[in-house]
Amino acid sequence: MVGASILTWRMLPLIISIASLRPALQSESAVPAFGRNTVLVYKNSLESNSTVVIRIAQFAPDRYVEWEDAITQGTILMPAKAVSDAREFTTWKLFQAGSNTKGNNATTIWLSRRIFRELKERQKAKFSIDGIDTAVTLLGGDQTNIEINRSERSVAVIKTKDERGMERWFLDEEDNPLIVNFQYRAYQEKLTSITTDRPNTLRWIKK
Repeated sequence: MVGASILTWRMLPLIISIASLRPALQSESAVPAFGRNTVLVYKNSLESNSTVVIRIAQFAPDRYVEWEDAITQGTILMPAKAVSDAREFTTWKLFQAGSNTKGNNATTIWLSRRIFRELKERQKAKFSIDGIDTAVTLLGGDQTNIEINRSERSVAVIKTKDERGMERWFLDEEDNPLIVNFQYRAYQEKLTSITTDRPNTLRWIKK
């Protein structure tokens, strides 16, 4: 018993040191708050390695973004009610070349908070995806690596799969359920970087 007590005493500084690091490690792995000038970069698995860039003009309560790919650009406004309660998630409908589109009852890039909560609480949800009522199952939680402000970090995600076999991963955050990965058969589109610490990133939205 004496030997064990001495060993415990000698290890106490190391135990305290490890315990003190836990909050720092947790905060380091968290996704920074999104706001004006946040930039998201997605790349897909096509031969051209196509890139889509999303720049946030307003994150809350309305969500207002501009986007561009290799050949065109546009803007998307998602009102606060859609961000909170929309029952439709779109992958392409709101991305109209050269247009300012508005998702009155739909979101893109992000799930609505309502759908996110339903998936977390019930492990499944039925909602419209690109205009088709679709059953979606929560596969569980995981971690994935994303470059955030030029450093790779591990972030918490939820993985979902719909009845057509399409898999989508979202940040495990009710206020920021951002899609980070989409995969269907051999095709993949993935969020590769997040930047929140650079000013004046917007190109077209100035208000």
